[in-house]
Amino acid sequence: MSYDLNQTFLSLAAGLPDDVARLKEAGFYKEAIARIDELLAEDWTSTQNGADKTAAPNPTPWGVNSLSAAMIAQREMMRRLPSYYCLTEEQAVARMQQQVKGFTLQELRTLTAAGRVDWRFVEGERRYLDRFDQTLLATDSSFAARRLTPPEDAASARLRREGQAQQMKQRGAVSAQIAIRTSIAISNKAFAAAMEKARELGRSSLHLRAWLPLPAACPAQSEIRLEQFSEPPSFIAPEDALQRTVCWETDLHTNRSFEVQYSYISTAAYADPMSFEPDPVQPDFDTGEQAPHILFTPYLRALAAQLTAGCSTPAQKARRIYDYITLNVRYHYQPGYFVLENISEHCARDRRGDCGIMALTFITLCRIAGIPARWQSGLAVSPERCGCHDWAMFYIAPKGWMYADCSYGASMARVGREDLRLHYFGSLDPGRMVANRAFQAPFEPPMTGFRSDPYDNQTGEIELDGVGLTGSELVSSKQTVLYQELEEPAG
Repeated sequence: MSYDLNQTFLSLAAGLPDDVARLKEAGFYKEAIARIDELLAEDWTSTQNGADKTAAPNPTPWGVNSLSAAMIAQREMMRRLPSYYCLTEEQAVARMQQQVKGFTLQELRTLTAAGRVDWRFVEGERRYLDRFDQTLLATDSSFAARRLTPPEDAASARLRREGQAQQMKQRGAVSAQIAIRTSIAISNKAFAAAMEKARELGRSSLHLRAWLPLPAACPAQSEIRLEQFSEPPSFIAPEDALQRTVCWETDLHTNRSFEVQYSYISTAAYADPMSFEPDPVQPDFDTGEQAPHILFTPYLRALAAQLTAGCSTPAQKARRIYDYITLNVRYHYQPGYFVLENISEHCARDRRGDCGIMALTFITLCRIAGIPARWQSGLAVSPERCGCHDWAMFYIAPKGWMYADCSYGASMARVGREDLRLHYFGSLDPGRMVANRAFQAPFEPPMTGFRSDPYDNQTGEIELDGVGLTGSELVSSKQTVLYQELEEPAG
């Protein structure tokens, strides 16, 4: 009997046996995986020979189930890490030279020594993150004059957000009518390889399950309409699902994409957490740990205590935490969250991360400080495009839930817009699609194979013959069909 492999990530804090941990840290992933295979083989009794190895392992002399589960998750993490950290030093320099005039090897080494470039050892050699160049070009203004291709103009987006922030403050809220079309498919290469394997087994088709995110019911979204599907879906999760999806299940003979178009009204309400008197007694829901990435480690406890020292209200505490992240954490593109460990701890130590990493760090520090905090994510939407985005929510009675978008706040700090940085402490903007209202929530129906992202769902997932696809095996798209601000807030 199989079980949800994605639940193995709940046990990451169990760690690894020391010999495996040393191999992983040194980047000897193949040897570490082989050693895990040896250890897991001892988990199976003689009656399980030939049984489904995706079944939950039994307790063994090597430890209780949590250690076996941690090794299963870590094994898959190490299988994927080389696909993210894939550039040699020479390839990394060439990548930058294609975009920046006169970029040199010495520049790369200087940036690496300064912690500006993400890398790991892979089988004994230094390998750079496949997106390291995007981080440098997005956050380092010193490259602006040397860019071979002019960067996208971000001024129009800032002007739109500035106008929205002003309107929200004046009118209390701003609404937008939004329509989005998304799709997911198997890459032609992955499909061909899977079909070849199936034919060798005497089969003419592949069993597929595909999921795409849908807008979920929440105070910020109304009039949700599922307008068009590429083919009738097998299941549509209810609007209150924590990670809402549409699912198709079919036998696939030829490759094709699965698409959905939906519309909704997004309403962003203005909130200033510093403008009201908090209740003397605050709630304690959503203030606990949530393995593997919201953990109250000694370092994070000490950091939260230092940041909130002298604060007399929860709003002051939350603001100190928000200021710490938006003014100190450098935006940094990441590998897939699948391969990361204890995200909030590493963000606080390294002071770098992307939108989701900043959100998780804010949530963790707030919870340590006794402030309820939650995850929310989906898409950031504009008239020109839509892309993946994550942010946080926090609760202060009597006002209730408010927002903290640390990534947008940090970007406003980089360009000297303190007014907009402060706007994203308490408020958002209407350019959102909320699909996920919890971190690491299962799908309905659940996906049992490893997901591409076991924590979040913004681009969709595909399971082929019970095995989850990832990376270049997947092809996804997101397109803004309609974005129109309304003259009056909805509702």
